[in-house]
Amino acid sequence: MESNIFKSSKSEKRALKLLQPEMSSILSVGISTGGSAEINMAKICSKAKIIATTIDEIGLDFTNQAIKKYGMSERIEIKIEDVSKPMPYKSNSFDFVYARLVLHYLSRQQLESALKEIHRVLKPNGLFFVVARNNKEWELTKPEFIISYDEKTNLTTYYEQWDWKIIRTRQFLSEEQLVSAFKEKEFKILSCESYKEYLYTDYERTIKSKKPNSLTEIVVTK
Repeated sequence: MESNIFKSSKSEKRALKLLQPEMSSILSVGISTGGSAEINMAKICSKAKIIATTIDEIGLDFTNQAIKKYGMSERIEIKIEDVSKPMPYKSNSFDFVYARLVLHYLSRQQLESALKEIHRVLKPNGLFFVVARNNKEWELTKPEFIISYDEKTNLTTYYEQWDWKIIRTRQFLSEEQLVSAFKEKEFKILSCESYKEYLYTDYERTIKSKKPNSLTEIVVTK
């Protein structure tokens, strides 16, 4: 685990470049595999308190072990929390909010709630970094892999293409749809870019996906 914990992927590295050493409060929505992003955040922002949330208890246990191993338990707090529901933080609490590969699991309605709540807890001029799977990945998915599509929630349920035993449900959005969703919640768009990236498929970051995934990165402020 020690040799792989800091093996950051392309999009994760792009987020880390946005951090400023003087930042004091960071919210990571959806813990990164092995706590890699959060541990690197703590190294860059030496005075920051980092809160990392998840709804995955297995991932939480594994990440807790990694964070303890690197002596970061006092700096990084990990907790079970659903970003689509009201969060227990005061308004204007965080300098930086990080949500990599998590918001696409939310339905259209849950995403609206999450963006509203994150806008509330983000400090004025704070940064919100998001990476989500985009509609190009859905368009490239063979019809036989798709189980269902719900127009109301905009969620697609499908078989993972390299393992038919795995079923995923995600919301795939275009750049235009993402930008529109953020503007509706009064975020200011700083950048929006799509690219491909090989993602790790295990907590230990030893196995990469068999093909690159189509992602959209958006950075906003308020």
